[in-house]
Amino acid sequence: MKLNKIALALVAVAAAPMAANAGVTISPLLLGYHMTEEFSDTSDKQREVLTTGKNLQNNTDRVGNDNGGVAKESSLYTGAALGIELTPSTQFQVEYGVSDANGEASEDSAKSGANRFDIEQEMISGNFLIGTEEFTGYTDSALKPYVLIGAGQSKIKVENQEQYTNSDNEVVAAGTEVSNSKDTIGNLGLGAMYRINDALSLRGEARAIHNFDNNWWEGMALAGLEVVLGGHLAPTVAVPPMQEPVVDNTPVVVVEADLDSDGDGVPDSIDACPGTPMNVVVDERGCPVPVDITDELKMELRVFFDNDKSAIKNQYKPEIAKVAEKMREYPNSTARVEGHASKTGPSARYNQRLSEARAVAVKSMLTNEFGIAPNRLSTVGYGYNNPIASNDTEEGRAMNRRVYAIITGDKTMTVEQTKDMVVQ
Repeated sequence: MKLNKIALALVAVAAAPMAANAGVTISPLLLGYHMTEEFSDTSDKQREVLTTGKNLQNNTDRVGNDNGGVAKESSLYTGAALGIELTPSTQFQVEYGVSDANGEASEDSAKSGANRFDIEQEMISGNFLIGTEEFTGYTDSALKPYVLIGAGQSKIKVENQEQYTNSDNEVVAAGTEVSNSKDTIGNLGLGAMYRINDALSLRGEARAIHNFDNNWWEGMALAGLEVVLGGHLAPTVAVPPMQEPVVDNTPVVVVEADLDSDGDGVPDSIDACPGTPMNVVVDERGCPVPVDITDELKMELRVFFDNDKSAIKNQYKPEIAKVAEKMREYPNSTARVEGHASKTGPSARYNQRLSEARAVAVKSMLTNEFGIAPNRLSTVGYGYNNPIASNDTEEGRAMNRRVYAIITGDKTMTVEQTKDMVVQ
C-alpha cells in the first residue's frame, strides 16, 4: 500500500501559510481497512459498473456487457488530512486517501480470460468532525467523541494483471486500463480523539461511505495521529458581570469598657493579666495557660584511641565535656559506653580487657572531671568482635580502636501555651 505523493504535497502546501495560527490540524498518516466485499449488494453493483471486456478503456457510460465484470476486494486504506478548528470541539477537514486492491472477477469474466485485476481507488472529501461536547458542554476529559459527516469524489481505475484475449479475439496486454469510474460519495461516521497533550491526539473512527451515482455502500475503519499547530482553540468561558463591592458605612462606636488592648479576647475591664503577648492562649481571666512539654535527648559520642592504649587523647575532651553538659541539663539521662579494640593484640582475652579499659576511661572522665553520677553510666567491652572497618589495613584498625556512647533522656518543662502549639 502506498500514500499518494499528491496527498503529502497537499498537506505541506496548505499547512505552510497557516502554521502560525492556532487550531490548524494535520493528520499526516491515516491507516484504515476499506471494506467492500463484505457487502454483497456492493460487490454485485461494482461488477455492473467496473465491467471488463471489449473496448472498456473508454467505458464512460459504465454499462455492463455479456463478458461479466469485476468487484473490488477489501484492502488497506492510506490517507492524510488537513483541517481547521471551527470551535474547540468541531473542525472541518480535507482528506485524501488511496486503497489498492485486487479485483474479484465474475464467472463470465473468467471465461473470457480476464482473471486477475489491480484496482486503485482514490478518494478526496471534505468532512465536518462535530464533537459531542457541542451538545453536552465542554469537559476536561482527554477523550473527545465526534460525529463525522461529509462528501467528496471517488475515482476507481481497473487494470488487468495478466495478458488475455477478450471475446472478440483481441489481445489485452497486462497493465492495460480496462475500466474506470468517477463518482460522488458521502461520508458518515463515528469516532473519538484521545488528546495526549495540547499538540498531539490519537484518532480512531468507523465510517460508512455511500456512492450516490451507483447506489452502493462501502465501509471503513481507520486510525491515525493528529497534530495541532499552535494548540487547540480555547473554550469560551462566561465571565459574570462585575459587581460593585458593598461598603458598610455604619459608624463604629467604641465603648471604653469593651476595649481589649492586648488583643487576647478578654476585655481590659476583666483582664487580670494585661499585656499578654500575641499568639498566647489565655484563660477567662486573660492570663496565659501553662502547658507541660517533654523534650527528649539523644546524642552520640565517639572517641578513638592509639594502638594498645586506653588513655583519652586531649582532642576528645571537649566532646566528652559537651556530653557532660547535656547530662546535667537532662538530670534523668543515662549513657551506655561501649569499648572496642582492633584485632592486633596477643589474644582475644587481651583485646577484651583493652576494650573494657577504654570504656572505663571515658566513664571515669565523665565522673571524676565533670561530676556525672556513676550510676547513670554503664560500660561494656566488645573486644574486636564488632569492627566497623577492615582489620587488614592500618586505617581500618585505627577506626576499630574506639569508644562509642549513646546518651538518652528527657525533661519536662512548663511553658506558656501558644495558639499554634499542638498539645499532645
